[in-house]
Amino acid sequence: MKKMIEFINSIKKEYDRTQFPFLQKQLERVVKNQPYKGIKILHNIPFTRETIIKLEILYAGGAEIVVTSPSFMDVDIKLLEQFVEAGGHWQKEIEVENNEYDIYLDCAGELLDIGKPKIGTVEITGTGTNKYSKAKTAYPVISVDQSKIKNLEGVLGTGEAFVRAFKELAQEDIKDREFMIFGYGKVGKGIAQYLEKYTSKITIIDVDKEHLNTARKRGFATLIATNTKEIEKRASSMFAIVTATGIKDVVSKNYDVNFFKDKYLANMGGEDEFGYAFEETAVMCKKKPINFFIDKPTLMRYLDPVFYAHNMGVDILMYSNLENGLHPFPAYISDEVVATWETIFNEMQEVV
Repeated sequence: MKKMIEFINSIKKEYDRTQFPFLQKQLERVVKNQPYKGIKILHNIPFTRETIIKLEILYAGGAEIVVTSPSFMDVDIKLLEQFVEAGGHWQKEIEVENNEYDIYLDCAGELLDIGKPKIGTVEITGTGTNKYSKAKTAYPVISVDQSKIKNLEGVLGTGEAFVRAFKELAQEDIKDREFMIFGYGKVGKGIAQYLEKYTSKITIIDVDKEHLNTARKRGFATLIATNTKEIEKRASSMFAIVTATGIKDVVSKNYDVNFFKDKYLANMGGEDEFGYAFEETAVMCKKKPINFFIDKPTLMRYLDPVFYAHNMGVDILMYSNLENGLHPFPAYISDEVVATWETIFNEMQEVV
């Protein structure tokens, strides 16, 4: 454990600790009472330097942790080697099947078919929440996505990260360029909000009429997702098209691929949303979320509260005696965290 602590501290030196106040507070609590002693956790979120800071709380709390990473991102091999050398227990997702764990800390529902946790699962994304909701699990699942906390990362953090990643990877001036965004949930809303700083030429596609009404109130052009011909026509004139629906193959299943050629195509969901009709080379970063191909996929101040909630889900599962099935992360905790975060960073999600 000494080597792991030294490794984590070397990572933390790269960050201003004022950028993760909630994880700092959480660390102070678990060091005192080691609430996770004897608990075996399978941890599956994108394996990044920021994730290692999150893992410190679980290690300090006494948990036995096996770490893996979702299929939608490539792991930094050098970082992984350093983690394993420090004593970290890493397994590829295929290697964790049929092993016994008390709790899953999941992302995009990728552990759903691995096996059954003894206590329950904490899911961090909307994509995964949808999967667990449909599965009707024989164990409790807490959804961090179903809380205001997730807006800080899913809206603000992902929106900022998308623009930063797109500018870096495309090496293009995006001022006054035309963008089409499929999906106006948390991720799509955040992307539109940050793109708006550069261009007003943004078209939102969604199947949900309430989402479209919200987008129109913000001044964005909108189209219902079933208006196939008009969407294809407008897609043909776009500079870039972004998917953020959380639905696999959503473009391939519903639209003619020919109208999407010779554009910047960027997927920001955990699934391959462009789908089978598109070659990997036709979509940025081989169809994977583009922010995971730059340094700092999401800034630490946006990750801090959602990582805090993901970890806290362990405590809730252990002590709340929840019924089987899906549960939202507790609103009374979420509301307090969001209000505190907004005060600290003087930033808030814009709401119509």
